[in-house]
Amino acid sequence: MNFKKSIVPAALAVSIISSGVIVSNSALNVEAASNQQVSEEKKQQEARITNINVVNTMTLQITFNKPLAAEDVDPNNLENIKKQFEFNHDLSIVNVPRLKTGAKSTYIVPVTFQKDDARYKLSYKGQRVKTFEGTDEKIEIRNTKQVTNDTFELESFLEDGVVDYANVIEAYKAGRGDLAFELDRKNRDKDGKRYDIISSLRDRYVTVTGSNGDQFTANYVPFTQAADGRQAPKFRLPEGQTLKQGVIYKVTSKWADIDNRWFTAENIAPLKLQSAQAIDNKSFQITLDKDPRTELFAGRGVELQGEDGSTVKAQYRFSSRKGAVGIFDVQNAVLKSGVKYKVVPLNNWATAENVFFTAK
Repeated sequence: MNFKKSIVPAALAVSIISSGVIVSNSALNVEAASNQQVSEEKKQQEARITNINVVNTMTLQITFNKPLAAEDVDPNNLENIKKQFEFNHDLSIVNVPRLKTGAKSTYIVPVTFQKDDARYKLSYKGQRVKTFEGTDEKIEIRNTKQVTNDTFELESFLEDGVVDYANVIEAYKAGRGDLAFELDRKNRDKDGKRYDIISSLRDRYVTVTGSNGDQFTANYVPFTQAADGRQAPKFRLPEGQTLKQGVIYKVTSKWADIDNRWFTAENIAPLKLQSAQAIDNKSFQITLDKDPRTELFAGRGVELQGEDGSTVKAQYRFSSRKGAVGIFDVQNAVLKSGVKYKVVPLNNWATAENVFFTAK
């Protein structure tokens, strides 16, 4: 009898424990199912690709079923955005998607160079794969022109059916004035003229070969591709290299078909600094002796030599030029209030005879 009584509680305990395990597992399964449902709902809420149009070897035009979220087009979030676009054949985006002017959800998307007839696959945020056929079609560029002893420009024109993306995207519309206009889904204007689009030139380059045997890779100078109302992006030789007077240079590129691809180098006088003035403890402005009428400050730096023996470097603030005046920002330091600084251009892009300012 005692034996039977001892069995019953033990059996009951096993039953309770087993029941508890079953209830616990059930709760876990419900939670997992709920999390999966939330994940699926989130995916369904994400914008999805509905169409991919190949514009040229470095540009795609992608239409989504709805506008992309602000964080998915924020330049400050570029590295994360790159991961959202998963291509095969080592293709990748190089800058954020930009909404076309007048469009609801069609974006200009710059990519690394495609290969002709390659079959590309694209998955956006892990969604269903879309396919498109690659092209090696290049953009028509009319002219090359030397602008400094280490920099030249490539100029294209609207009349040739080529437009910089800055003129046809919503983000820059307000600042482009009369240059801004709309293109339809086939990139035709209101008169039916079709345009090829120069997308972001971030990280782009060209090759320069001299008649003397020199060869350089010249990199794009940021924020110069649609400056001063022209489509004339600047490209610069590696630091310390210069174009040699009298040498004929040929410019070639993976993304541009250049009509006039040769120029003969001249000795161009550097810019001349006239004065400098402090703005705050991190910034100051430099005034040239005359308006260069083009974005020649871009990518340039100076050294500030303090009367107290200190030195600090400063870099031009992109797109800050107003006529002959450009703003420079101190790098990884602050200016010492009351200290007088001498401005010395780096790498001979300009001359400066006794140009000083006193920090605030």
